[in-house]
Amino acid sequence: MPTAIGTTERLIRAAEAELIANNGHLEMLAVAKRAGCAVGSAYHHFGSKAGLIAAAVDRFYGPLEEIVMGGAIPRDLPWAERERRRIELIVDYYYGHKFAPLMVGRLGREPEVVDMENDRKQRQLTEGERNLRDAQRRGMISPDLDPKVAIGLLLGGIWQALLRALTADSRPDKDQLVEQIWMFTKGALGVREDHTQKEEASANVA
Repeated sequence: MPTAIGTTERLIRAAEAELIANNGHLEMLAVAKRAGCAVGSAYHHFGSKAGLIAAAVDRFYGPLEEIVMGGAIPRDLPWAERERRRIELIVDYYYGHKFAPLMVGRLGREPEVVDMENDRKQRQLTEGERNLRDAQRRGMISPDLDPKVAIGLLLGGIWQALLRALTADSRPDKDQLVEQIWMFTKGALGVREDHTQKEEASANVA
């Protein structure tokens, strides 16, 4: 028997739907009606419209952060293969989520969203820097890069590519976008194909 959806969950889903339907705008009364509850309940659970928007944004970023930082990609894959797979999953997520165009567009400029994004981006930068330092120690990328600078340039470039793709009148082919981002990544980081091949060979033997 299906489990009943709680009020908090219904409100967040309703907020997402309202934001999508109204290009980033919502009213608490409309959200409450869509969720089938009293407007007072919406204020009780989230405190304000800003609190509800923040909850919807947090919902969007949860799975994405698992891709960027978490265990969505097996760590036993060769480094280059793992990073290409990460790009594939990021693009898949943005292309497949109805909320994504709002997040890279109008909603992404709202103060409560910017604050939340900044917190998450800082965590991603820290984890990305650690990942690049590890890749340098293993000879996978150029030793001449400053990982702190490189990860900022890399994540910024990927975000801009997604912004342009998602806001274009006609979206680029998803596979082509992945390939272009990966080509950019390889060039920017100086990914060493000889080391990649050796790592893959070692993994196959193991």
